[in-house]
Parts: sequence; C-alpha cells; structure tokens
Amino acid sequence: MKRNPILAGLIMIAGFIASGCASNKDLIAKASLGNRQDVFTETVGKNVLPGQAVADITFSVKSNSSRVLWIYNKHTDPPYRLHLNIDGQTTVLEAEPVLEDKSPIDASVPESGIGWKYNFNKRITLAPGKHKMTIALPVNDVIVAQEIVLREGKNTVILKPVYKKKTLRPYKGENFVAGVKTIEAQID
Repeated sequence: MKRNPILAGLIMIAGFIASGCASNKDLIAKASLGNRQDVFTETVGKNVLPGQAVADITFSVKSNSSRVLWIYNKHTDPPYRLHLNIDGQTTVLEAEPVLEDKSPIDASVPESGIGWKYNFNKRITLAPGKHKMTIALPVNDVIVAQEIVLREGKNTVILKPVYKKKTLRPYKGENFVAGVKTIEAQID
C-alpha cells in the first residue's frame, strides 16, 4: 500500500488548525460561577468605612460592529458583558454602548474608526489585602487571572484592553476591529 504524502500533510494541517481553535469557554464558565457570597459587597456611596477597601473598577473597550447600509448593529446575542470573580465571588458588569467615531483612522491609535464604546463601572467594598481576581470577557473568549493588592481606603482598578492585530495587516498594529487579545489590570 502506497501512502499519499499530500493527504498526510493535509490531515496534519487540519489537526493543527483544530487544536489552535481551542477556546476558553470552559474556563470562562467556571470563572463565572461563584462559590462564595462573603468576599465583597456592591457599594453606591462615596463613604469608606474604616478597615475596609473600596475598589472602583473601570473598563472601557471598543467593539466591532456589523453594518447594514447606515445602521450599525451592536452585540445582543451574546450580550457584551464583563465577568469578575474575586476570591470566589462573582459579579457581572453591564453597560449600554455608545456609537463612537474616532477619526482619522490611525495605526497608532487602537480605537480609531467607527465602533461601539462600552464603559463598564462597578464599585465594591471588601477587606484590604491580596485578592485573586479573574476577569472574563466571553464575547472575545478572553480570561485573565491576576493577583491584586488593595490598601485600606479608596482604590481605583483600571482594566485596559489589549487588542489583537488585524489578520490581513499585522504590521499595522493593534485595532479594536480584530478583537480583544487580553486585559491588563492597573491599580491606582
């Protein structure tokens, strides 16, 4: 029996492609399920109780939109949400998008162009110290786990998206049209 090297090569390439398409859906689902309810409470006011840490969490991201004639469609199925898991307790951040046109289109500005801008905000109160925070963005199949240290008083946790490079123009730089690659957390 003579083996066909072209067929063997195609099977290997298909295997590599299939393995590269593995997703984080299981990890995101696991991070979205909380097993605790005593880690933090959602806060509305500006008062900080002594011995507590208040974390103002902000995340601003721009999403690609589909367009039919002059109508830009936003994400509805699934909705664009941010899932946070802090030490086993979860919360979901939701926001209404605003259509944004940041022109001119520039390769050095990742959010240049027309798309939906989401501004997520949440204020929580929890104990000061080290906490394990898992950030999940299911629409972009992104999950990031990071340890954060909160001091007593007010803390600002800024989550920043790192966009992917466009597939057809990888030399042009990151752009929101290609989707979110990862999320970086910074504490001020």
